[in-house]
Amino acid sequence: MERAVTETTQPSLTKAVADALRGPMRRVHPVDLPDGRRFWLKRVERMGLVLRLQKGDPQERFEAERQGLHVLAEKGMPVVPVVMEGPDFLVTPDIGQALTLMDKADPAEAARAFAAAGKSLALLHWAGLVHGRPAVRDICWDGREARFIDLERFKPGRRGGFWQAMDVVIFTQSCFVRWPGETRLLDAALAAYAANAPDGAMERVARVSRGLWWLAALAALARIFRPNSRDLRAVPQTRRHLGQDGLG
Repeated sequence: MERAVTETTQPSLTKAVADALRGPMRRVHPVDLPDGRRFWLKRVERMGLVLRLQKGDPQERFEAERQGLHVLAEKGMPVVPVVMEGPDFLVTPDIGQALTLMDKADPAEAARAFAAAGKSLALLHWAGLVHGRPAVRDICWDGREARFIDLERFKPGRRGGFWQAMDVVIFTQSCFVRWPGETRLLDAALAAYAANAPDGAMERVARVSRGLWWLAALAALARIFRPNSRDLRAVPQTRRHLGQDGLG
């Protein structure tokens, strides 16, 4: 087992991770220490041919995430730190609740969490970076900061306003998948993003959203065969919500 050299790596964590690696294969596994701290062990996903064709090579996705976590951390971006790693695993600390659970929190706290998520994405874009898939389920809130935990779609060479706008589109679509009839938390995130993003970012988001008319048409066609798909229903909602210049 290889390990990253970090100040937070301790013998108790090393042993707990080694024990988990010897146990049943699970893509994501909690690692709890006697002192109450929780970490997450993430391993290369094992999948059959059909899933491999749908999702791509799992080792490549894993390496993209590893690279993304390190690149963003080196640039001071709001991302979960890697405290241990090996050829086929990463260990990160627990950094709070996923935003998908914040709808059960106090409304003011939930709004703060989503506003922090919008600001974190804006900071990423100010640095000239692109997340790739900032889905609401892959952003965590610790009461102070919203940080990214999953970067399997990260590509360091992907730059430019179009891809940054697509980050906002993907985030919005993931919110509509989770909460199809509610925009309060999404709007808190978009307002914070607009207030902190590079100049012209929201106008670019609106243009990109309107340009995705063909995707909305494909989604409408696909709903004939999958009428209950929340992902497909979220496509036209996303375009309508983002398609106004200067939304924020």
